[in-house]
Amino acid sequence: METDFAEMAEEPAICSVIDRKTVRKVTWRPPPPGWVKCNVDAAFLEVLHGGATAAVFRDHVGNLLTASNSKIAATSPLAAEALAVREGLIIAKNFQLERVIFESDSLILIQALKSKATIAEFQVILDDILDLARNISNCGFTWAPREGNALAHEVAKLTANGSLHQNWLSCKPQIITSILQKEKYTSLQLTNRS
Repeated sequence: METDFAEMAEEPAICSVIDRKTVRKVTWRPPPPGWVKCNVDAAFLEVLHGGATAAVFRDHVGNLLTASNSKIAATSPLAAEALAVREGLIIAKNFQLERVIFESDSLILIQALKSKATIAEFQVILDDILDLARNISNCGFTWAPREGNALAHEVAKLTANGSLHQNWLSCKPQIITSILQKEKYTSLQLTNRS
């Protein structure tokens, strides 16, 4: 019985080693040429009933075009994520962008936006998002895992803890520069493969 147990206990370990070898690293993916991608994220601090949002716009080769970060009041992490999408849409409208992909790591929010679902807790924000999106000729919403949303995540996190200010675009902290360089390099590799 001990031998049988030991063999069974080892099988998952062998399988997990094989699984780890086939797992691909997730990173930011550029939009198609002629499009802009706006990655959004929020950092929610329940104690403060708020947090911060980030909206980061990049082109198809990973160049940072513009960005926004702000402190917010919100009732939940999902409401904070919705405020981040709304912030990105307002910027896109103000810059009159016509081909924009909005990407978030909040799967529930992206599904709600695509299906036009009702979420009573922050329906006013969802309605505002959909209204703003109608004013952009080509606009879409996509989901990315947290690893594919690293820059927006870091901007929101740093803003929430007070270490990133409004002028960060002209004087980027090292962590932001590092993420930008890494993701731009990856986007160039992906472009060259195409």
